[in-house]
Amino acid sequence: MKINKLSSEIFNRIAAGEVVESPSSIVKELTENAIDAGATEIFVSIKGGGIDKISITDNGCGIDFDDMPTAFLPHATSKIKCLDDLDTISTLGFRGEALPSIAAVADVTMISRTAESEIGGKIVYKGGRLISHDECGTSLGTTVTVENLFDHIPARKKFLNKPSREETKIFTLIEHLVLANPNVVFKFDSETKHFSSPGEGLQSAVFAVYGDNVLKNTVKVQLTDTPIEIEGFTCLPTFTKPSRNYQNIIINGRYVESSDIQYAVYSVYSAYLMKRQYPLFILHITMPFDMVDVNVHPSKMQVKFADTIKVKSVVARAVKNAVSPKLTDPKKLDLEAPDFDKDSGSEEYGKSSHTLFKSFFNIESAVSSQSQTSISPVTNTTIQQSAQNPVEIGLMDEIPQPIKKPAYSDIYTSSADFSQKQLFEPVECTYIGKLFNTYLILERGEQCYFIDQHAAHEKLLYDELLKRYEEKRLHTQPLMIPFVFDVSAADAELLSENIELLEDCGFGISPFGEYTFTLSYLPYECVGIDMQSFVSDMLLLVNSREKSPMVLKERLMQAACKAAVKGEIDDLSKSEIDALLSEMTARNITLFCPHGRPIVVSFSKKEIEKWFKRIV
Repeated sequence: MKINKLSSEIFNRIAAGEVVESPSSIVKELTENAIDAGATEIFVSIKGGGIDKISITDNGCGIDFDDMPTAFLPHATSKIKCLDDLDTISTLGFRGEALPSIAAVADVTMISRTAESEIGGKIVYKGGRLISHDECGTSLGTTVTVENLFDHIPARKKFLNKPSREETKIFTLIEHLVLANPNVVFKFDSETKHFSSPGEGLQSAVFAVYGDNVLKNTVKVQLTDTPIEIEGFTCLPTFTKPSRNYQNIIINGRYVESSDIQYAVYSVYSAYLMKRQYPLFILHITMPFDMVDVNVHPSKMQVKFADTIKVKSVVARAVKNAVSPKLTDPKKLDLEAPDFDKDSGSEEYGKSSHTLFKSFFNIESAVSSQSQTSISPVTNTTIQQSAQNPVEIGLMDEIPQPIKKPAYSDIYTSSADFSQKQLFEPVECTYIGKLFNTYLILERGEQCYFIDQHAAHEKLLYDELLKRYEEKRLHTQPLMIPFVFDVSAADAELLSENIELLEDCGFGISPFGEYTFTLSYLPYECVGIDMQSFVSDMLLLVNSREKSPMVLKERLMQAACKAAVKGEIDDLSKSEIDALLSEMTARNITLFCPHGRPIVVSFSKKEIEKWFKRIV
């Protein structure tokens, strides 16, 4: 095997693969260099989503004329001088690969002047090769222009997103930089967007990025727990967002991602959050540089802590101290920091979990430990089964003891035919009453049925909506007052791309400003929909980027029907209950809601008698 020494042209392009993933990665490297150079004003201008052109101008310290070629050499940097510097990295950029890597995949022009020089310099690279290096007149600071990204590497260029998506990624990065550097003036300009921040502190930065409504619904966070200091803003429990895109973590001036920090904040709000809702926060965390490792990933977005438990505990305490005085009943919030001694939860943060129902009263001491019970969801099979041979399902942990929980597929899989008229036939089935204003109780012979009225209603709406869509008979209802909602830059881009699909499903979504949209009409079946809930689910769906439009449409209708059903709120009258049961019978709906949950659960008389030890 022969070992080849690579040319600079080849290894620079290999290095570029780590540094230059997209136009946004170029903007990140160059703006961080400007911040490290002491800039107080940074102007970013792009064309064609940054693919055609990126221009970044700063008023930093500049680069000496003689050092300009050195800046384009591999492993050249002004930020590290010895090995020990790696353990206390205090700058945003340091690896010395950015400029040569960018120059290897694009055409780069740099103009710069230092305060000590009366005249500046201009250096030009094309395809990684030096074209010219001359003196020129310019103001203090540096301007780097990057053009024709990946023109020399078509294989890389075809993997870029369309220009509008790349522009959104850059703009989101600028928002992050504004929040991370609130005392720096940022200006951004493109064919479609114009943005500026005043550089007058964190509060003005939050206002520039999120607007006044967010400021009104957040509280200041301030805590010093030597050697860790935390300051920033966090939302009230009543003001949450449908995604984690509004969670901002800045450590030692660097915008980073950390599931540990996210989980620490989530632990404070968990008792108050609705499903798929997340707290908004902007946290600046300052700690000794040797307590955090920022060189975990080439993008420097991921970090590791020397003492994770300590950091999580301090963050949780800081957020709790800020939020608890704003609650109407502070006692509801445990003011002690969560116990992170086992350091669990962070990796599982955000994954779906289903809490099983607990025993509705404590009868452990009154029932023999040998007793067992089972709760059967009504499927096509279980209705026809005798009480002596029920299908078990663990919907309750104890009545009176935990029961064996079979596999999900064993419970809900059935091929037997079943007519729901058998269940709801008035002669055979008697309506007994309602439990918790949610579950209808029916009796037939020696079998008792609990029907989730809201899941049943949701299924009826879904079936009707899907049927009308397939038959192209959708009827829409205009709203007297359109529902107005704000989204992030990334969500706005995805939402704009899916407006036609939403309209096809009967939802009138239209732009009402740069990042504001209105919902002006919706399907007739969804009148009375919970707008906020639907918008949250809709944003999650468009972010999921479903490859099949039909699948996305079906899930969208599921979300709409779910938002149209108000669990534990609507107090149905006897006539409305009769109408619901009649509709279920007439349409012969499947006994599962659009999300796969059972609509009906059955108990046999024998099972209930076992609870009370009437039989053994």
